[in-house]
Amino acid sequence: MKRTCLLAGILFACACAAFLPSAAYAQAVTSSGPITVSQARALPHSSWVVLSGNIVNALPGGWNYTFRDAAGETITVEIGLKIWRGLSSGPMDAVEIGGELRISRGIATIKVYVITGSGRQNARPGQAVTVNRPIAISEARNLPRDSWVVLAGNIVASLGGDKYSFRDLAGETIVVAIERKIWRGLYAGPSDVVEIGGEVEISKGQFSIEVEVIRMSGAR
Repeated sequence: MKRTCLLAGILFACACAAFLPSAAYAQAVTSSGPITVSQARALPHSSWVVLSGNIVNALPGGWNYTFRDAAGETITVEIGLKIWRGLSSGPMDAVEIGGELRISRGIATIKVYVITGSGRQNARPGQAVTVNRPIAISEARNLPRDSWVVLAGNIVASLGGDKYSFRDLAGETIVVAIERKIWRGLYAGPSDVVEIGGEVEISKGQFSIEVEVIRMSGAR
């Protein structure tokens, strides 16, 4: 009888543990400004982080690099070829990166979506660019595909799935794609002014934005 009760207790404890919150399943958040590597490591998986520092070296395997913040702490970051958008950065160049925190088997890395800095900008025809300040939709339409843009305005309607209608402060609207995880716990109604950051998408002549980060804006 005691053995049966003990076994039942163990099974009940295991069942309860399956529903307890953990860091891996905690609500992702969006950092409002540059944070340190140690602060980033403490955030939940899929959080949006912004860090300032240096890219000190490339790692084997393609697109991975070692990033060092001002405190000297390092973290591995993934920077795809198109993310550089013409920027060349050396170990001594100060950069700011924005991206998604990923935690796998207890190891934290960052998938970078935007990078700005003091390195050399290599301009060529059709080169995607990084515009890390709010601009109008009319300006964004003139930028090459894969450019990074920031827009301020309102999400005025859901179009089904991950598609939404976004209206900028000048009153122009476009379609934006916002996956469920990108909201990171934020609720924004049609009257709330937000800033979205994402990549310019041009498909069959249609212009849209693939949103990677969204936050409340101070603009009115």
